[in-house]
Amino acid sequence: MEFGFDFVFPQLMAGISRGMLLFLVAAGLSLIFGVMNILNFAHATFWLLGGYIAYSAFTAFGPPSGANPLLVIPATAVAVAALMLLGFGLERVLIRRMYGREVPEQLLLTFALVLIIGDLIKLVWGVEDRSVFLGLPPAVIFGAFINIYYLVIIAVGLAVLAGLYWFLQRTRFGRIVRAAVHSREMVEALGIRIATIYMVVFGLGVGLAALAGGVVLPLTPLALGADIDLIVQCFAVVVVGGFGSVIGTFVAAILIGVTYSFAIFLWPDGALAIIFLFVIAVLVVRPWGLFGTELRT
Repeated sequence: MEFGFDFVFPQLMAGISRGMLLFLVAAGLSLIFGVMNILNFAHATFWLLGGYIAYSAFTAFGPPSGANPLLVIPATAVAVAALMLLGFGLERVLIRRMYGREVPEQLLLTFALVLIIGDLIKLVWGVEDRSVFLGLPPAVIFGAFINIYYLVIIAVGLAVLAGLYWFLQRTRFGRIVRAAVHSREMVEALGIRIATIYMVVFGLGVGLAALAGGVVLPLTPLALGADIDLIVQCFAVVVVGGFGSVIGTFVAAILIGVTYSFAIFLWPDGALAIIFLFVIAVLVVRPWGLFGTELRT
């Protein structure tokens, strides 16, 4: 096999788009754990549910094949709104009871959500894979044929990165969220309702997962069980990048996405093993991740 530019560049673009998908999902996972100290095993299942809701909205606006690509925007907006409302409700009813509990208890509750949501998807959408085909022609970039939708996913990922950075660095609420990452007790001592912060952060994190589900719908078919494979990679991303670090999550997602893209092509059976060897190597050098902080109070 020749590893010329015609092979490397398309795989690189596929890896970057995969990395953007991982970033969109893992950013919410990292934010929820960094602020709330909740390890949400069901986070990728929210991504899958968001994708199915976006699929239903898309097919309500037009046919699932050859439809107007702009229909992805309202379909994704419906999914994000629905999942954010679901996130607000789940935080108040279930997640709030997990604060201060041990990690095994958190994993048990959130794994139960995986099973419940999975059965809900089966009841509503059945067990068949769902996909949307836009019929977009490939783009020729530097002489190589590239799926043009890769560019859409990359643009969305960069926009979300810029939006999260602005939100966390430039807004009052964002600064409160960053303060809660380092010291929840100090935030409460200032008279700020930490319960409201937690509810908004959980809803935002779930909304980001739904955004990923809607955006990636024309590229990746929705299938039951896909969330389990994705959550494993998302945990790898947040561990490498550092819990609570948006920039770290972005860098780690790109590194793991590109690594996975080449590994799955060259050694399909060992792709995940290569990713976790990379995770182990990072943890040996920096146990708190590339951009994480060594100590949290």
